[in-house]
Amino acid sequence: MLYAEALVMEPAPSVQHLGRAGIKSWIWENKVVTDVALGIFHEYMKRSMSDDAHYFYRKYLAIVELQQIVANMFKLPHNRISNELLLSQSTLLYLDEHATISPVKCTIIRFLEDVATRLGYLETKLSTHRPSREKKAMHSRVLQYQQQLQSKGFTHEYIRHCVVNAQELFNWLCVNISDFSNTDPQKMNILKIKNVHLLSYRSYLLKKVKVGNSSPITISHKISAIRLFFFFLKERYGYDAPLQRFRAIKAPRYRSRDIPSDEQIEALFQVINVYSDNPTRDQIAYRLLLTLGLRLSEAAQVKWEDINLGTRTLVIHSKGGKSHILPLAGKLYEYIQKAWDHQAANGLLLGDTSVSISHSLYNNYKLYALIAGWTFPGGVHFFRHIFITRLTHKNILPQALKELTRVVNLDTVSLYIHISRQKHYMTEQINMLKYD
Repeated sequence: MLYAEALVMEPAPSVQHLGRAGIKSWIWENKVVTDVALGIFHEYMKRSMSDDAHYFYRKYLAIVELQQIVANMFKLPHNRISNELLLSQSTLLYLDEHATISPVKCTIIRFLEDVATRLGYLETKLSTHRPSREKKAMHSRVLQYQQQLQSKGFTHEYIRHCVVNAQELFNWLCVNISDFSNTDPQKMNILKIKNVHLLSYRSYLLKKVKVGNSSPITISHKISAIRLFFFFLKERYGYDAPLQRFRAIKAPRYRSRDIPSDEQIEALFQVINVYSDNPTRDQIAYRLLLTLGLRLSEAAQVKWEDINLGTRTLVIHSKGGKSHILPLAGKLYEYIQKAWDHQAANGLLLGDTSVSISHSLYNNYKLYALIAGWTFPGGVHFFRHIFITRLTHKNILPQALKELTRVVNLDTVSLYIHISRQKHYMTEQINMLKYD
């Protein structure tokens, strides 16, 4: 019933397949040519055409930011910045001071210094240039937690959020709690952390909200991340987590979003057909996210053995070790049929490892969305928002909605429902109520 419209489809028009190399050509023609001034930056991007498409795009974004910093410095349009201005010692020092340093920006600035030294603008490279960010030391248990999250295929940003907040707790305890004074945060005994210590940290976080230094949602996420870390310790080592009353604070989590139209969704999948090196696999991957509302980690762990073409069903292994049977229909089913005879030896549907699959889906989505003209914020988890919102427009019963979205509480579903594009939606719903 949910996918009946998708069962009767006109044959898709044939499109020219350019593959991943075509993405760089698209970025060059549609972004670099218009946004990067002729000169040293333009030449650098031309030399970077041999890079992978995602890294090439990251370099473009970094150059646009560095270019804007220089333009603001000299109060000039970006296309008026000459090589002489860009390669001067004062400019390079200014970039080093004002740019938010990342490994990509460090690479570009080092390139500028090399050129400036070779052309005589600098006598020697700048000793003040900051190196790329070093990894911060972490507690051994936090490192183990990080490895577990990586093995489950979570995104880099989510993993970083979890481990950073756990380590920040240790750092704070060693500075502010007498029981941990003169203790190295990387070597402290976790068994000494009691409920009273966690409640003190929670009070400290609440004070940050009260004075306006942090938002309620940020603090709520911090507390949730720490709770998840202690749940990991309990699962791995049987450690009794001292989490009494250490709960996340109430914070508004809902943020209305625009949802793409059917035409915009079709445009994205047309882009995948043109620019993916493996269109069938990527069609399956992103249709799993869109058609079934899978989380990224769930899609990355799907195996061929989880699929039953006879019953047109897919078994999903979700949070908490639970399993769910979901229907396969429409184009998702057709693409899986198409790929059935080319099953991978390792058993995974979408790649070699769940971690590499997650990284690939996350990074490639940014490129496909860019070419398709999507301006919607967020990453691949946005597909889950689209899935749930579109279900609500089909008048699905709340009980069925809960099962299809695989959430514990129905209230959670409301966070994924966005109706901002339908200006008259609420009026139409009220008008449907007839009492005569």
